[in-house]
Amino acid sequence: MTVNPVRSAFELAWGEQLVGRHVVTVTGRSWSGAGQIAHVDVSTDGGTTWDRVRESWCERRGGWTQWSYAWRRPTPGDHVLMARATDITGRQQPLVTPYNSNGYFFDAVVRHPVTVG
Repeated sequence: MTVNPVRSAFELAWGEQLVGRHVVTVTGRSWSGAGQIAHVDVSTDGGTTWDRVRESWCERRGGWTQWSYAWRRPTPGDHVLMARATDITGRQQPLVTPYNSNGYFFDAVVRHPVTVG
């Protein structure tokens, strides 16, 4: 437990109600204790398919990377968003992580529920 793992989080409320539009932009942040974020992939279907985030910017060298994803033509209803980052050392967030009773360094990809109206 010496280096923070790669992690990501969406910048929207859990269970957010999104207004259905031709393009819905969602934002988030990713970070790693081993180096800058090289890229972020987003899934809008619970991990079945992944799409590379095209727009990201690092706030400071080795710090948090903020990103935005243009979700094109989302269908109305419930969805599970997932963000998975990879840092410049090649470390990538795992889809699952072993159980840890204290929750230290949790790094698994989080399944973030949203509803498109």
